[in-house]
Amino acid sequence: MAEPKPHRWLRRTGAGFAFALAALVVYLYAPLPAPDVARPSAGDCVELRLYSNGFHSDIAAPADIFPADHPLRRLYPQARSFLIGWGEERFYYSDGSNMLLALDALIPPSPTVLHVAYNAPAASAYLSPDSNTPIAISHAGAAGFVAFIDRALVLDAEGRPIQTSPGKVVGRSAFLRTRGSFHLFNVCNHWMARALRAAGVNVNARTAWLGGPLLADVRRSGRQAGCPRR
Repeated sequence: MAEPKPHRWLRRTGAGFAFALAALVVYLYAPLPAPDVARPSAGDCVELRLYSNGFHSDIAAPADIFPADHPLRRLYPQARSFLIGWGEERFYYSDGSNMLLALDALIPPSPTVLHVAYNAPAASAYLSPDSNTPIAISHAGAAGFVAFIDRALVLDAEGRPIQTSPGKVVGRSAFLRTRGSFHLFNVCNHWMARALRAAGVNVNARTAWLGGPLLADVRRSGRQAGCPRR
């Protein structure tokens, strides 16, 4: 006796859902090769710092890892360090309490911006961070990190960053236009994890929806102790 059509449909739908779920789990958790970037050593080390409030994360980097004529150094020539974050434009401008705005941010196309402030840790106060984690990278990793920032930045005809709005740290920060769209699989912490991978830190950039899992991954990488002593 032939199987009723509704039963066949339900069985196929269930099988399709199970396949999609399995594919998603593989995508999120399948091991990825570690970044092919030199590890830090006592004589070859730069320290980044990851500031997180559990939801959003910013990263601090010494200004001198950027070339002297870099757009960020020309924007803030007095900077000793830069505090950098990334996110969806309208939601990043807000105070983060509007959940409808947050949901809308997840629906592409969602324009993105870099938030750049100078001189951490003082600038990080706007974030109210509950963690401040040192991350050791090599000079090759620092170059990879700078290249990642460069790929994100949109510059004008004269090579200057395009400011879209004043930043959250009054008088010492700005929102800058960036490439890429914000969506469910590319939120601020995903972007930050990819920046760390570009710097040679072996974190899972696919599961970093929140700052907590990203920090846990950084700790597992063994880079959170800061630069080795000579």
